[in-house]
Amino acid sequence: MRCVIILGAGASAPFGVPTLRYLFQDAHAREYLRQNPNFNETLHNTFWRPRGLNLDTSDKGLTLEEILTVIRDYEKHTFNAPDLPVQNVAEFRKHLYALSKRAVFDGKSSTGRHLNLLITYSKARFEHTTWGSFNWDCLFEASYYYHGGPTWEYRSNPTITVNLRNWRTTYNSTLFLKLHGGVNWWYEGNELVYLPFGPGGELDTHWREYEQGVVQGHPVLLEPSFYKYDDPVYNHLKPQWDRFVQELLQADVIIVIGYSLPEADPEARRALTIAFQGNPTAKFIVFDKSDWVRSRYVRIFGNERLRCIETPYHELGSDIGRIIDEAMAQIGGS
Repeated sequence: MRCVIILGAGASAPFGVPTLRYLFQDAHAREYLRQNPNFNETLHNTFWRPRGLNLDTSDKGLTLEEILTVIRDYEKHTFNAPDLPVQNVAEFRKHLYALSKRAVFDGKSSTGRHLNLLITYSKARFEHTTWGSFNWDCLFEASYYYHGGPTWEYRSNPTITVNLRNWRTTYNSTLFLKLHGGVNWWYEGNELVYLPFGPGGELDTHWREYEQGVVQGHPVLLEPSFYKYDDPVYNHLKPQWDRFVQELLQADVIIVIGYSLPEADPEARRALTIAFQGNPTAKFIVFDKSDWVRSRYVRIFGNERLRCIETPYHELGSDIGRIIDEAMAQIGGS
């Protein structure tokens, strides 16, 4: 059997990674704002104060995705309107990215092993598993690598579908697609580069120099806005999206963990809709505690080939495999 497992923000939340709505309130994001008072003031005066909000209530206002969308709206408009009160848009956008790196990477660790049981199950249950991640963090690749064994001789990386310098390529039954890029991918010298992470590693060095404006290249992060697929970064990531659709069309089961299928991500919706229409035997299993999110999947996929599970995956412990097997059997034939 072939499986595709899709990871959204809800898959990283158990590791302490904030969702977009709570990004600014993360402790490391707050510290970044404290260290950059001009950026903090611009963010407050432009996006929070006019809406009667502040940092502590920012979760009730625009997300990072919506703020970047507003900026793009202003850059693209052709009508007569007052300029957005952001003096240096490029610098402001860079600060938003740097803050995001702090929130999704700094202080975060895979030692919680929340994905380990699911990785073990997928290796034992399926001939081939594709992990498609929409997250910028490094938690899946760290979890997968350290899951392999106690020392480096037992460990390996999953297969990837792009040329990524410094990635120790292995060819196995696990494919990893980092569909929105990540804080540990960089573009420099006309190639993609993997930044090893760890205390004092290349990742932190590159980001520190990026904040200072002295580093070569830029992070490979697909802009979280309604214009994300107009972003030149998408050209570096597109081969993964093509492979993603291929894998969905060949999958026997598609498991979605903590991904809300937001309206701002039409390519993801397109890929999953094509998978449903073009792969009539595929089974869909969605883990999400939100009634609203589960209802969206029911509306798109119906009830015949879909099972929704409201218990978060990390709370199921060793029952995770049994729950997935039962869901597949309920849909019919496994």
